[in-house]
Amino acid sequence: MMDIFKLKENNTNIKTELLAGFTTFFTMSYLFVLSPKLLEIAGLNFSSSITVTCLIVFICSILMAFIANKPYAVAPFLGETAFIAYTITGVMGFSIKSALTAIFICGLVLFIMTLSNLRTYIIKSIPDNIKISFCAGLGLFFIFIALRDIGFIKFTSNSIPLQFGDFVSLPVLMGLFCFLLIVIMVKRKIQGAVIIAIAITTVLGIIFKDVSLPSQIISLPAGVTPSFLQLDFTSIISKNFLPVLFVIFLLVNIDTSGALIALSFASGQKDEDKKSMIADSLAVILAPIMGTTTPGAYLDSMTGISTGGKTGLTAVIVGVLFLLGLFFTPLIKIIPAYAYAPALLYVGILMTGMIKKIDFDDISEFAPAVFTVAVMIFSYNIGAGIVSAFITYPLVQLLTGNKHKTNIISWIMFVLAIIFFIIYPY
Repeated sequence: MMDIFKLKENNTNIKTELLAGFTTFFTMSYLFVLSPKLLEIAGLNFSSSITVTCLIVFICSILMAFIANKPYAVAPFLGETAFIAYTITGVMGFSIKSALTAIFICGLVLFIMTLSNLRTYIIKSIPDNIKISFCAGLGLFFIFIALRDIGFIKFTSNSIPLQFGDFVSLPVLMGLFCFLLIVIMVKRKIQGAVIIAIAITTVLGIIFKDVSLPSQIISLPAGVTPSFLQLDFTSIISKNFLPVLFVIFLLVNIDTSGALIALSFASGQKDEDKKSMIADSLAVILAPIMGTTTPGAYLDSMTGISTGGKTGLTAVIVGVLFLLGLFFTPLIKIIPAYAYAPALLYVGILMTGMIKKIDFDDISEFAPAVFTVAVMIFSYNIGAGIVSAFITYPLVQLLTGNKHKTNIISWIMFVLAIIFFIIYPY
């Protein structure tokens, strides 16, 4: 096993990788409920979607581990799943079969782009300052989501979009306690700080009678038949669906590549390699066949990476735990948001710290980067923020006399980004 994942070469060991895998798994445990719930809204069976979600995490994380030897868990993106559920099938009225078929086609195109090295070329053509902004923006987004999930902030329906939650409520107090516990243990170099904090907070939730023990611990998973092979190629051959297909194509490319870029930079690497791209493009092909939306390297993997995970063994452990979790779903479901959200808060802070690597001595570099971060957060749309970078960066460079910092890919992405904002189904 050490030879397969090159543990010695990566200065890690089985114990560290196990701990990292468990940490990532518990941080991602919300997928057991949230992803299937969104798929149910889109028109798929809830119980079947739980099984499909876990199988996809297992299979695709294994692919990432053995093809690329990266500690990245692979899972369906919730943002894109929500977009499919609420916009494509909800507001626009297209079927979930149409959406899944579009994702499948986009997966094939993504795979061809990866094999032809076009995808690698596109990623390498993105300036470092913009790549860093993706990472920092995602970090702030994590912080925002975490604060919302523990109830520290909440949405409002009036002119002020956000307001404070109830600071003396149990979820807020427990969430802040869990976060402080993580920080203290990390500072004291206690291995497994994140997973220990999640466990302690969950137990306290049980003691305070805010978390109920399940009536059963083990349950048999549902079959995948209601979700499997829900593709319909005839449904997407229409003039009305073409804009949707284009938007999905851009989102698939942006979400998967953006996640790899952010994880690479956050884990100390310059660029993502082709093997990781092959793994995630295969995942995008497989997921809609199974009955779920676009998967990719999951940003929650940073919790495991922050505890020392460096190789594909971490991803294998996450995948196996999701597979086993199918039989322990009742137990995993009791982990409250205020136990796992602080882990996202902690990781978000680590990722946001990457912003210090942006070149703040050159306004033509840091203005587009900071703008990208702002759009990602204030639009509550990671994809829109990433796309905005492809407009602002080349435009600023051209108008400030730095045309040499752009290339043909920059301007192709510029045109595609403009089209994206024009036809995006707001």
